[in-house]
Amino acid sequence: MKTQLLLTGVSVLCAGVGSAQVYDFGTLVHGEVVANQFAPDLVVSGTNPNRAFDIIAAFDTTEMNTSDPDLQGPPWSGGNLAVSATEVVIGNALIIAENNTDANNDGVLDDPDDEISRPSGTIDLSFATSVPVFGLDIIDIEGVVEEESSLDFYSNGNIVGTVNFTAFTDNVSAYFDPSVQFGNNHANRIQPIPAADFGVLGFDRVVINVGGSSAYDTFVVPSPSSAVLLSAGLLLGIRKRR
Repeated sequence: MKTQLLLTGVSVLCAGVGSAQVYDFGTLVHGEVVANQFAPDLVVSGTNPNRAFDIIAAFDTTEMNTSDPDLQGPPWSGGNLAVSATEVVIGNALIIAENNTDANNDGVLDDPDDEISRPSGTIDLSFATSVPVFGLDIIDIEGVVEEESSLDFYSNGNIVGTVNFTAFTDNVSAYFDPSVQFGNNHANRIQPIPAADFGVLGFDRVVINVGGSSAYDTFVVPSPSSAVLLSAGLLLGIRKRR
C-alpha cells in the first residue's frame, strides 16, 4: 500500500511542503497479478503485444533463483542505487508478464518473468487525483537507445508530454542526471518530473512504454498535504533540472 517516506531524490522538491508519497508495492507477493489492489488512488493496467494476454505482475527483486536473475538485487551491477555504502533493497517491482501460468488460479503467477520481446508493451498508471510530480525506480535497462523506453504523461485524458529514457543519460537534456547508469542488472532512481514542465497542474495518468526486459518501482507523488503547495511552487519555476 501507500507509505509515507522522505526520499533523498525527492527532498529537493518536497522540502518545506511535506514528505513524498510512495507506491512501493510492498504488500504484494512475488508473482501477484496487479490491477486494483491500490484503487481508487492508483489503478494499474498494461498491454503486451507479444502475447494473447496483458498481465502486469509483481516481481520480488530479493527472491533468488528466479527466471530473471537480471532483476535480482542487491547487489546491483551498477546504477545510482548501487553506489551507496548500503545498496538499496527495492523489493517488489512491476513487470509485464511473459507468461500467465497460474496452476491453482490464485492470482499469483507460478514463475513470474518479464517480457523479453522488444517492444515489451506498456504499464499504465491511472491516478484518481492528479499528481504534480512523478518519479520512479528503473531496473535492468540494458540498452537505453535500442530499447527505446519512455514515459508518456497525461492530463484530463490528453497526452501532454513524453520523456525518453535517453534523456536521463544525455548531458544536453533538461532531464540529464549524471548518477543514472543504465545496464544489465542496473538499478536507478529517476528524479521526479513535474507536470509544470508541460504546462499543466498535474498528471492523472502515466504510461511507461517498456522497450525490453525491465522492471519498475517506487512511484513517487507528493503526499496529499503537500500536493497543492508543490504544484504552485513548480508553476512559479522553483525547480530547475540543470
